[in-house]
Amino acid sequence: MRRQHYESEKIAAKAREAKWRLAAFGLLTANILLAMTIAGTDTTEKTVIVPPTIERPFWVKGAETSAEYLEEMSRYLSTLVLNVTPKSIDANIDIFLRYVAPEAHGAIRIRMAVQAERLKRDDVTSAFYPVGYQTRAEKRQVVITGDFVTTVGKQQVSSVRRSWRFDYAFTGGRLWVSEFMEVNSEHPFEKAADSAAGSIVGE
Repeated sequence: MRRQHYESEKIAAKAREAKWRLAAFGLLTANILLAMTIAGTDTTEKTVIVPPTIERPFWVKGAETSAEYLEEMSRYLSTLVLNVTPKSIDANIDIFLRYVAPEAHGAIRIRMAVQAERLKRDDVTSAFYPVGYQTRAEKRQVVITGDFVTTVGKQQVSSVRRSWRFDYAFTGGRLWVSEFMEVNSEHPFEKAADSAAGSIVGE
């Protein structure tokens, strides 16, 4: 009787051991599959950036930026320095410079200051009405083209179609302006011989 009870307990113990081994094997398999899934998944963080004004959705993923993001930022930044009056130009330039890369800050600030003084001296007001973009998202370059209207005093003196190019750098998780210059509308991505010669504020 005791022997039969012993044999029964032995069989039950082996059954429990087999069940636990099966459960352990199942967990091991699940962990392996999970690891394979994670390894094959793009885990780069995708960040949605909200600009001062929004017209279209856009995204930033790692160091990649959508064309829409570059264009929206270019539209906003261009209004700061191309839609100006003698009274607003200094404050607008200060805001614009917050978006300029540290290594380019000094050169762009000096160029803008010189042209701002000329604008204030001549009592010039400008307005810029964008009509299109040419974008190289992989190089973070945007050319924004539009109708540029200039007024001296209360008299409109010109209305011409002009283009400016933004070059951007993406560092520290954000976009920076590395260059901003007026360009030839027909060959906007050609390297300017002297970027300082081009207008970079409303004049």
